[in-house]
Amino acid sequence: MPRLKGLVKRGRSYYYRVRDGRTAEKQIPLGRDFDIAVAAVLELRRRIEAGKPLTDDKPTLTVKDAARQWLKEYVQHNRGERFHRETESRVKRFLVPFMGQEKIEDVTARTLFAYRNWLATQTHGEKKKPLSAGTIRHALGESRSLLNFCLNIGLLDRSPIPTRGWMPRLAERAPDTLSRAESEVLRGLQEPHGFVLRFLLDSGLRWGEMVRAQASDIRDGSLLVRKSKSGKVRRVPLPEEVLAECRERVGRLCPVTDSVSFNRRVRDLVAEHINTLSKTERKPLENLNRFHVHLTRHTFASEWRDAGGSLAGLKAVLGHSSVTVTEQYGHIADDLVVREARRLEERRREAAGS
Repeated sequence: MPRLKGLVKRGRSYYYRVRDGRTAEKQIPLGRDFDIAVAAVLELRRRIEAGKPLTDDKPTLTVKDAARQWLKEYVQHNRGERFHRETESRVKRFLVPFMGQEKIEDVTARTLFAYRNWLATQTHGEKKKPLSAGTIRHALGESRSLLNFCLNIGLLDRSPIPTRGWMPRLAERAPDTLSRAESEVLRGLQEPHGFVLRFLLDSGLRWGEMVRAQASDIRDGSLLVRKSKSGKVRRVPLPEEVLAECRERVGRLCPVTDSVSFNRRVRDLVAEHINTLSKTERKPLENLNRFHVHLTRHTFASEWRDAGGSLAGLKAVLGHSSVTVTEQYGHIADDLVVREARRLEERRREAAGS
């Protein structure tokens, strides 16, 4: 970090140290971003040289006003359109009614704990069921993001976010995957849905990545994913069967853009297929009415690990930012432990026999 007189860093935040008289010292918060802090220091120096006050008297923002600014300047540019709408909806339903009129600088850890407890008493508008732990985590995560935004732009000089015990824990569960019989039915559906499903099951792509995929992005047996959730460019290897189908295609590989209509159409096609089967043949396919497109990603990850693929390799193919996220895509880790235990048992028997 370049030296700049008066600029100091405490924890993760920057401050400008100014002497008020000969002995008294004042520290002005500048947020967490270094470039913004440097620009603020230069502006403060110009004010001092011109004999102006260090800061302008501005009205204090309420949580509602800060949330509006956060949605416009951060969420709109850093989250997809769907997540932007969902975040805006939760802010209006939960955050604003609970603390919208409070000053943003008056929000404390106690306020946030009270918010969490209040969320636990709320219900869904139509179903009248208590909010799930996942919904509560979403709402709390958005309030945390809002406060970090305010800290970064200098509206707060310190974070009121509790260090522990605030976010509810979610029970771990194995991801839902498609059975081999279910996958075969999906692979055999009529075009273009069958091709899209075969591509997804053999690549593990997210739906948004599938929609953006172009035939020209396939090079040397891999699909070049230019825009992913993690922001990194990655190469996804494709099996020869999928590559052969793609050679005959030009332009966008997926003719459908809306996942909701795609899921609905696939379920309809599956129902038509199941109606042609006998009662015995239908039984392994009864749960296909739960189909949604992300099941193909879970299934790809599970098959990768079942085949003995490494966790690091799977992380690279799926485009996760952390191995911890990749681990959630498979109950396979338990299967691997069982296989290793059996292998050890066989070695012990061989050693005892010799």
